Amino acid sequence: GTARADDPALTARDLGLTRQPVRVVVSRRLDLPLISNLARTAKQVPVWICHGTDADGERLRAWERLGARLFPCGVSGTQLDPGQVLGCLGEAGLTSVFCEGGGALAASLLGEDLVDELVGFTAGLTIGAEGLPAIGALGLGRLDGAPRFELVETRAIGGDVLHRWRRALG
Repeated sequence: GTARADDPALTARDLGLTRQPVRVVVSRRLDLPLISNLARTAKQVPVWICHGTDADGERLRAWERLGARLFPCGVSGTQLDPGQVLGCLGEAGLTSVFCEGGGALAASLLGEDLVDELVGFTAGLTIGAEGLPAIGALGLGRLDGAPRFELVETRAIGGDVLHRWRRALG
């Protein structure tokens, strides 16, 4: 098929872009390696870093010198507050975020009702308990407390199956 710019399941590469428009990193203490591909390319591809107000000042200045844009955010528990992170990004003009941060981040976003759409892939491969969960613990006591999504699309992509879900209304 033809890539459409309004298709939310598309990646930057699907749209003919060779790089992401903005790379967003969420790191409370800014404990990111200063010698990495992210650091080396921060002036060519924008890097926005959401960090805690308790991040080391010297590391903040080092990332600024590398070209990163920094966003101080409040903490909830031991992690950055997901609502504040998305609020900072929205105020800076970034209103659509593709989150690929692991099960704990996915669970925190779902727990704060900040997810409009879920996109997942299923493959003919079984990993079992040795794998990492796509979504971490949500602390649900009852099934009726689980976030609800409606299936929007299912399609084969190579040997995998993409399934796209939109937040159910009401």
